[in-house]
Formats: sequence, structure tokens, C-alpha cells
Amino acid sequence: MQSLKEQLEDTGFIFSKLDKNIVELKGVPVSVVESNVSVVLEQLINDVENEVPDNNFSQTDMLAKSLAKSLAIKAGQYLTVQEQEHLVNSLFACKEPSISPTNRATFITMNVEDLDKKFN
Repeated sequence: MQSLKEQLEDTGFIFSKLDKNIVELKGVPVSVVESNVSVVLEQLINDVENEVPDNNFSQTDMLAKSLAKSLAIKAGQYLTVQEQEHLVNSLFACKEPSISPTNRATFITMNVEDLDKKFN
């Protein structure tokens, strides 16, 4: 934890106490729900410990990637129209909107003929 403290603070965590056996937070990133703080923090630490080192990504980038994965909208989660629009607008505001942090496609473009082939 101590080695990740600065990067965790850069992502929005604010520690009031951090020693060998105790971690106290006085602030968390805005998108982290209070009830999920321990799960998100454990997932972040686990991902950093188990991530294969990659020269292309800094530890801060790996933390951001892990945080995004932890906070991702889960399948079946209901979104309002405004939330859906915000999600799409945020996606297209990204530097690389067509791929996820894990290099998977985020969307595909299909024409009418392709749709007809899928359903006929």
C-alpha cells in the first residue's frame, strides 16, 4: 500500500492513516460508492500486484485501468436516457474511443445490409 499511496492519491483516494495494519480513508474518488470502497481498493491493489509489467504503461496508468474496470457499468444495470447519453458522449470524448483499456472493441458500425444478413 505504501508504494502505491501517491498513485492512489492521484486517482482521488485521500488517506488519513496508512500503516502496516490500518488503512483509514478520508476521501475517495467521486465515482466510488461508499459501500464499495473496500472492494474497489482491494481490486486496485490486486490488479497492480498481478499485472504483467508493461513498458507502455506506468503504474498510474495501470491503476486508472483497474479503477475503470472496477467502476464499469455491469451487465443488466439500468441507465436513464440521460445516463446513456452521457456514457456515449464520454466515450467519444476519449482519445481512443474505439478500443477499451483491455484492447477490446467498444463498438462496431454496421450497415443495413449487414443487419439483414444477421437476421435473415
